[in-house]
Amino acid sequence: TLSARVAALLAFSVLSCSFSATAEHASGRTAAFISSPTALLRNAGSVLHMPSSGRSGRKGRSLADGVVMMAKKVVSRKASKGFGAPKKIVKNNVKELDDPKTVALFDWLKEGGSSVSRVAIADFKGLRGVAAREVIEEGQAIVSIPQDLALNLGSDGINPGYAASKLCAIEKSEERRQQGWFQPFLDVLPTFEQCDTTDFFSDDELKALEWEPVQTETAERLSMLRSTYDASQIKGVQREDQVEVSWDEFMWGVYQVVSRVLTIQREGQDGEKYLIPMIDMFNHDPRSVHELKCSQGAFKVIAGKRIQAGEQINILYGGGVLNNDRLIQDYGFIQQNNEFDVEQLTARKTKEPMVGYPFKGMGLDEAGLRELLDSFSTTLEDDEAALGGGGLDG
Repeated sequence: TLSARVAALLAFSVLSCSFSATAEHASGRTAAFISSPTALLRNAGSVLHMPSSGRSGRKGRSLADGVVMMAKKVVSRKASKGFGAPKKIVKNNVKELDDPKTVALFDWLKEGGSSVSRVAIADFKGLRGVAAREVIEEGQAIVSIPQDLALNLGSDGINPGYAASKLCAIEKSEERRQQGWFQPFLDVLPTFEQCDTTDFFSDDELKALEWEPVQTETAERLSMLRSTYDASQIKGVQREDQVEVSWDEFMWGVYQVVSRVLTIQREGQDGEKYLIPMIDMFNHDPRSVHELKCSQGAFKVIAGKRIQAGEQINILYGGGVLNNDRLIQDYGFIQQNNEFDVEQLTARKTKEPMVGYPFKGMGLDEAGLRELLDSFSTTLEDDEAALGGGGLDG
């Protein structure tokens, strides 16, 4: 029996390949993965990039209305110990998490000058997210985090291995000092056991996705990361600090970088990668109108509309223009009825354009769609049955 996460990710093929005879619900991709479009949120000379080109994914859960939550926020009913048992009620039966690590995080944030009193980390029917503790008016700062509380992981390019090595060195340093300054932040980051991007999939699990582009890019990324790790010359971080980092620890760092880091682009300077406490706790909603801003030495989330007390507050990842191929690799979840899949359908076997249908699918016809569907080893019904059963036999 393969990992249950594969059964969850089978929703990728369920959603991406649920074509009708007239291609009304066709989804997929067109080209090799390059850099996906990124949200450029300009304010005070800075641009904040959501981590849409981190080349990694994360398992998650999608809701029926298309709002997608990330698995780093998932609260296990069987093992909520790591996130703390929800006890306090914010409003409307939304349960605030008040475990020791969460309490320590908020105490540390406040001690460092953060403004976080308007929000709480809460349990939303098994999903961990950010809740409003009070009414927040449009234009108000939902949270404000001083830049000094964020971890600057350097300005290197798209290879996440460089920033990952720096993060590992910081983590090791805090560990050696026993309860260093950043320890409350580091304590709430996902553990290695919670890392479930495609980088952590077994060969069988990747194969079960039955989507060659995702499989290929994952293999290429892992090869690049292995070379980076083996070289042990990542800006001298490991050598100068004399920090020994195992492969698993290195990959833990990669996971944090590709899924949680923001790149700050200031005019005339190279972009710098920041891991920002609390802001990395917000879940994703493609319809979110809230803004990420960098001004007056602080990172802020600004309310784009009035927020009611007890309401979950989500932000937008990747500018809201990411197809499911990109989402499943960079964040590990998919978005139901993702409109950006329409222009990214691979017509691997099609020759004739669609006739009589206003379809943007790069020359797809019914026969080609059927042939594409037939190339999968399971049917839509098989995948739905596996999802319902929580696993995949084979």
